[in-house]
Amino acid sequence: MKKFMAILWGFLVVFPFVFAEANVGDIVAPITRIYDLIKGIISVVAIIAITVAGARFMFSGDNVQAREASKSMLTYCIVGLVIVWVAPLLVGYLTAAPTP
Repeated sequence: MKKFMAILWGFLVVFPFVFAEANVGDIVAPITRIYDLIKGIISVVAIIAITVAGARFMFSGDNVQAREASKSMLTYCIVGLVIVWVAPLLVGYLTAAPTP
């Protein structure tokens, strides 16, 4: 346990000096690229899922359970897309510095 605490203490002492010269843009840029890639993949998958839900709804006929399942699938896809696309706006709003 003492060895772990010594390593942890070393990280806490050394890392602030290592990262002190890092520019915030250098840290944020790769994270933004990864987020954009994930957002694109999720958007494509959601559009495919919306298309499948629409087809299931059209071909459900008189089957009420299949119709309700396709409605819920469509709802979940739309909610997921809204969350993925609104999340950066919400984070930006919550972390914005107050203007004087």
